[in-house]
Amino acid sequence: MGPWWLYLLVFAFGYLTHKTFFFFRSVKTSIGLIRVSQLISLAILAKSLENFYYSHTARLRQMRDDAESDKDIKDLRRSFNVEISNYKERSIKEMLELHPRAYAPIIDFDNWKSAMKYLEENNHYVLQLLNQDKNDKENS
Repeated sequence: MGPWWLYLLVFAFGYLTHKTFFFFRSVKTSIGLIRVSQLISLAILAKSLENFYYSHTARLRQMRDDAESDKDIKDLRRSFNVEISNYKERSIKEMLELHPRAYAPIIDFDNWKSAMKYLEENNHYVLQLLNQDKNDKENS
């Protein structure tokens, strides 16, 4: 029957190999999920900012129709720009604070400008994800 310890070593090697590959596969999946959640969150933030601009434009149109003074319109624009800047800064800051420090190397942005660049680079993937539900409804 041969040395019994050889069977034990082969079993232990197989078990450890399995655990190692399982660990690497789960890490890859976790990183993928984090990146997808970042992209979807950034897309939602960009869409909310777009709606914010629409409401601002509607407010300006209403103020012009009501013949309000130019000073009031300039004040509204100034306060809107400050509010938008604060919104951009806070939203990215809070998103980054949600990540533990261990995930810092996989975060590809650190401010609004770099976040929108990251979103633009992955725009095709985000659109594919968001349109996936529409395609499922059409095919069912």
